[in-house]
Amino acid sequence: VPQGFVYQAGQYILLGWKGEWHPFTLTSAPEENCISVHIRAASNLDWCSALRKRLTEEAPAQAKGEPMSEKPPKAPKIFEYSDKVLPNSHIVYNVPADQGADKLKEIAGQVSPPALPTGASEPEGKPSKLREGDPALRSGVSLLSSPPASLLPPEAVMLQVTGPFGAPAQKVWSFDTLMAVGAGIGVTPFASIMRSVQLRAKQRETLLRGGGSGEKATSTMVQKMIPIPKKIYFYWICRGQEEFDWFYDLLSAAAEGPAAGVVEITLFLTGEIELQQVKKLPCASGQFFGRPNWGRIFKQNREKHQGEHIGVFLCGSPIIGEELGRQSVKNSDVIGTPGGTRFSFFKEHF
Repeated sequence: VPQGFVYQAGQYILLGWKGEWHPFTLTSAPEENCISVHIRAASNLDWCSALRKRLTEEAPAQAKGEPMSEKPPKAPKIFEYSDKVLPNSHIVYNVPADQGADKLKEIAGQVSPPALPTGASEPEGKPSKLREGDPALRSGVSLLSSPPASLLPPEAVMLQVTGPFGAPAQKVWSFDTLMAVGAGIGVTPFASIMRSVQLRAKQRETLLRGGGSGEKATSTMVQKMIPIPKKIYFYWICRGQEEFDWFYDLLSAAAEGPAAGVVEITLFLTGEIELQQVKKLPCASGQFFGRPNWGRIFKQNREKHQGEHIGVFLCGSPIIGEELGRQSVKNSDVIGTPGGTRFSFFKEHF
């Protein structure tokens, strides 16, 4: 995780490469010591496809000193990259793992340290560091510009990150009961949230056991310190088996853990799919063909959670949002009704 980078589940970042910036939802959880995004790189998406080609074909071939294969690597395949620091600077870039170490010697001493911001000072012998709360860090503005390509090894890959930025999904912690709807790649913010729920549940268990300090926290204290929804109904709508396979492992991992009983996943496959190719999602409570019947789903959840304020969150198309908005209003009692049930709708379109 970049120094000072603090985010919440459901937020997104802007990823920069070759002068272009594109938004991607963080799929990792804040409790993890990493950040991750999932990028759909179909052949008709120029920037995403070019980045995939750079990471999976061009850079690995250059690191080995081999010509790039005409055939792309067969999926799935994992490519590992290592962090490198440009000598005499604070600029970090990446190269395919175990490659590029010798080439660093060739460019040593060619780059001067970047200038410090006006009024800043740097202790002798120590590089300057951005601290949490720094205006430039909060705004996502980098104090460093990209170095000339001639100063980097040919296999180097430099990505820039700015953010994080707020999104409706980060409001999930305000509700005890959630209905989360993801369409296609709209699964990403909710995978982060469900993963965060599992890790928060582990933190709760540690505190209740004493966490090695010898002092056990009470259940009430832990619930206030580490809020977790009591129930999450996640509905994932995907068009085909390929889309399902992309996020199968991500969703499975997000639903596993001590809070497995909190999360209930229902899958809807809406495209043309051969039954023999359908793979069952172990963590799903239901797996259906066709579009969801939102009227029936809202009615069921209203009956299960009488008197509650239920949060409804969408990451998907406006068409789905229109129906969820209608059902939220239709199934809500007037504010102030004793024992009334309400649905509040939050949307994020792509």
